[in-house]
Amino acid sequence: MGIAGLARRLEPYRARIEAADLAGYRAIVDGPSLAYHAEKLAYASLGNHSRSPSYVDINRKALSWLKALEGLNIKVAAILFDGSLPATKVDERLSRLNHSNSRVRLLRIQYPNAACPIPTPLRSISYPFLAPSLREALADSEYASATHMVPGEADDWCAPYADDAPRPVIFSSDSDLLLYDYSAECRIVMFDNVELWPEPQFNGFSPVQTARSFGLTSLIPFAYCLSLDKHLTFSALLEGAKDVDPDSSDYREFSSRYERTETSDAYFEHFRSHPTTPQYLDVRISEFFDQVNGNITKPVVYLPLLVEDPNAASAWNMGNDIRLLAYSLFTKMPTSSFSFFSPNEKHRPTVEEYRRKAQGVPTHQVQLYKPDELVPAARDMADNISTWMQWMMDRQVPRDLIWPLIAANLVLLDLPKAPKISFLISVLTADFNNSWDFVHLTARLHATLYSLRILQQCVCMWLAEHQYSSAEPRQHMDTLYRILADMPGIAELILVPGQDKKSGVDLVLLRDLLEEIYTAAEMEIPSEKVSKNKAKKVLREAERKERQKREKEAEGERSFNVFDLLNRAPS
Repeated sequence: MGIAGLARRLEPYRARIEAADLAGYRAIVDGPSLAYHAEKLAYASLGNHSRSPSYVDINRKALSWLKALEGLNIKVAAILFDGSLPATKVDERLSRLNHSNSRVRLLRIQYPNAACPIPTPLRSISYPFLAPSLREALADSEYASATHMVPGEADDWCAPYADDAPRPVIFSSDSDLLLYDYSAECRIVMFDNVELWPEPQFNGFSPVQTARSFGLTSLIPFAYCLSLDKHLTFSALLEGAKDVDPDSSDYREFSSRYERTETSDAYFEHFRSHPTTPQYLDVRISEFFDQVNGNITKPVVYLPLLVEDPNAASAWNMGNDIRLLAYSLFTKMPTSSFSFFSPNEKHRPTVEEYRRKAQGVPTHQVQLYKPDELVPAARDMADNISTWMQWMMDRQVPRDLIWPLIAANLVLLDLPKAPKISFLISVLTADFNNSWDFVHLTARLHATLYSLRILQQCVCMWLAEHQYSSAEPRQHMDTLYRILADMPGIAELILVPGQDKKSGVDLVLLRDLLEEIYTAAEMEIPSEKVSKNKAKKVLREAERKERQKREKEAEGERSFNVFDLLNRAPS
């Protein structure tokens, strides 16, 4: 998250680094920063704002960036992802949530009617699952062994990983990384200061050399003075840095995060040899487990801010019962030494969720199941998901449609009025119709799908903690685990308004399946009748697209490769 103004103040001391000089270096990569940088690269590659990149597009950019780095003989040694964010960052975190929410509200104010443009002005706000999506992609790549979720913020761990690597270079977007203790040969490069195509260019820092040029042994005193007054001139900051009392309580508190100690070194070595943070969890779920494994009586979950219609009810109203079951698996306080169903155990009554409501992002109290309510709730969820899955198997539903259809079924049950099937098909295939209704229904599907993902990860953790249990919850957890394990990753499930339309979908089959879902839910299938003017407009648009397709095919025939001639059979 960084210290405001630090990067700007140190900008003049950034130096060009030749790619040849970095050959043989080991790269330590801040994973979340890479995800956001890849999003920028994906947008830049489009060249215009006629569409948005998909999560798949963004992940491909990140992988291409890493491969280009290794093509310069810079070995990717570690890619680090947050395991949790410290409590000291709560205010900053909420500030960012509210700022992102205000950006979505502003877009709605600018387009107050039904029409909505492709939400490219929101940029990264449109991708609330960037980091976990990239982490999944890396886990299926040649960088899997270098990818780690760390117990804390990723940038805090870049320094010890760099200290463990010969000739390290750290890539991040967080200026805080300039403050840690490094060897003289370590380099820090911000993602915005890297160009890998067409010619590699690097501009970065040597924290040791920069501090020496200031007459300091570390940049921490400089950053400390800046944190006290961001309006000070550079010379005043430098003078103040030289006069800092290193024994003052305020300075010690500020500097403790960045200074190495024997304890921190020992903790790092222990983590490297005995990782304690589950590597398959999203950061929000990892944070939840950090809390439930401690003595916190009311855990807090920061749900991602979805791009939705601010004038409608929160999309996170969807999936409430799914998340309730997930949270309720961990009501028992760890101080108890009694059996799982002991009436004397101490249980947490609630979990707090931060999620959008009206125009703000307040907390929402989730009343958890009591121990005697958990078993029937788990049984019902396992039975329902098993029934859905059997229904899909009986109809030989393609894998890529199974979970979107399950989510659509759940959303439909909570809607006061069913949408037209043609409209739901357009949402499920990312065929954006430039409406706020499309944006909001997409957000509702995202909330439901991510709630299922939360349940999936919570079930995995519950089974890990109760692997020797034979009590009734175990049976239902096994069922849920077996089915939820087949959920695709974020990049496949989460479609973004404005991305390329999903290809290869059997639209006739999809319509038949949705009609059956509507009928089973006893929902009236809305009429698909349209006005004559709208029908003509749709027909003209279809004819235009068909004409463009024929022209492209004709152009392709005119511009065949010369080798085509050699491959043609003689007449």
